[in-house]
Amino acid sequence: MSTRKKKDHHLTVQEPQGFNVMAAIRQSPLPPPAEVEKYEILYSGATKLLFDNFLQQSNHRMELEKTTVQNDNKRANRGQIISAIMAFYCITTGGVLTFLGHNVVGLSLIIGSIGTLLTAFYGGAILRKIERIEKNKQYHYN
Repeated sequence: MSTRKKKDHHLTVQEPQGFNVMAAIRQSPLPPPAEVEKYEILYSGATKLLFDNFLQQSNHRMELEKTTVQNDNKRANRGQIISAIMAFYCITTGGVLTFLGHNVVGLSLIIGSIGTLLTAFYGGAILRKIERIEKNKQYHYN
């Protein structure tokens, strides 16, 4: 894991009318300690309020992410169950049709169903592997 120190970047622009405009770009949602100290001087209790709001917002974001992941899992599981039922139905129908002498249609249903299931399984596995590789690149600096 990288041990690079995060820095704030400040930009000052001289306006033609004599006004100074200052912008700050931070890599942290919280202001630097020096600014927090100044806020506390201006308004007693500002530091507690700032950190309480930060924690509340963080908890809210985590709850939203948790809900999103849970709902995605429910949808995925529901899709797999429906796909399994449909595949079972098609394979059973294909077997019955083959037994009744409709070999081409029956075998087409069976092979098509099995092919679809295999494609979905291996396609999903490949996509998950690609996603893991991308996340690994995102969180690990080389």
